[in-house]
Amino acid sequence: MSPVYKVAIIGGGLIGFGIAANLVKLGEKSVVVLEKEKMPGLHSTGKSAGGFRVQFSTKPNIEMSVKSIRILTNFKEEVGVQPEVKQFGYMFMATKPEHLEALSRNISLQKEFGVQVEFFEGAKRVKEICEQVNTEDIIGGTYCPTDGYFDPYEFMLAYSNFFLEADGIALYEAEVVGFETKDDKVRVVKTEKAGEIEAEAVVIAAGAWSGEIGKLLGLSIPIVPIRRQVFDTEPFDGMRQEVPLMIDMGTGLYVKSESGGFLLGYSNKDEPPGFNYSVDPEFRFLVAEMALRRFPVLEEANLRDGWAGFYDTTPDHHSILGRIPQFSNLFIAAGFSGHGAMHSPITTKAIAELIVEGTARCFDISPLSITRFKDGESPLHEQAVI
Repeated sequence: MSPVYKVAIIGGGLIGFGIAANLVKLGEKSVVVLEKEKMPGLHSTGKSAGGFRVQFSTKPNIEMSVKSIRILTNFKEEVGVQPEVKQFGYMFMATKPEHLEALSRNISLQKEFGVQVEFFEGAKRVKEICEQVNTEDIIGGTYCPTDGYFDPYEFMLAYSNFFLEADGIALYEAEVVGFETKDDKVRVVKTEKAGEIEAEAVVIAAGAWSGEIGKLLGLSIPIVPIRRQVFDTEPFDGMRQEVPLMIDMGTGLYVKSESGGFLLGYSNKDEPPGFNYSVDPEFRFLVAEMALRRFPVLEEANLRDGWAGFYDTTPDHHSILGRIPQFSNLFIAAGFSGHGAMHSPITTKAIAELIVEGTARCFDISPLSITRFKDGESPLHEQAVI
């Protein structure tokens, strides 16, 4: 007869193992993580660009960033190890007056949380930060030196090692195929290869697949997978590695240092939802063209093929956190819309507190409840989406 776990977490990535580790820290050790792949973190965690920033346009996202960065930079206090964090900053480069207006509004909100974001006009500051940028059409921007980069996979391993060393259970090739429910509770999680898992509480932390998991319970969870493609260069020394993650607001292109070379990303606003893993060669050329216009020095670099991953996207580009009201023991932490890695530290702590203590003490998650989507609308709208 299979054991009955206190908590079953669907999704073995940074969010899933982060919740598991935080549950252990709160004294809950009867926890199982269910991952459909043969190993953890193969999807969003392993394919993330790995940036973190406070430069958002809404209070929930700004607060989550402030609190998450505090945890990231002091991570040894959480699980005993400190993976590398590079606070090289983020810089938004504006090419139109409306960009500057939006950045100015965002800064007013960011300063409510004590964030020191620098607003500038003209292109001089850009050249001071990175002299290789073509600034002919840049009219200003913002820069926050405490933003930066990290490796989400390394942080996931830190969480998972902490969890497993505390006798936590992780089951792989355990794709969820159904559930058993009774009254207002999810009683059993049915998996393809690991059998039936009984649990007193269930967490959906399946990233881009969270909407599909919801369908198995008859739920409409407004999360869809959106493909995002990134491309990296071979190592080269045309630019220093310590540059901020730089966003061209005219095109949406972003560039960051990566393993001696540079990572190039661009969000295609016309990308349809779907589980499309392929890398589009024509899109690669489009990104390369935008990158060369803004960073001509990249002509010296060899561009590799890149990879594709998924944003777990919601209509308002905010995560869905908390209890799902149709089932009293069902929780969700998904829909981060590209912000999951950077918001994972405070998210995973909050969800663990909610499960164990009945409330999230570290952060008010109530604005991010699934109940905010009334008639398909939400009071939130994140504009600073990359």
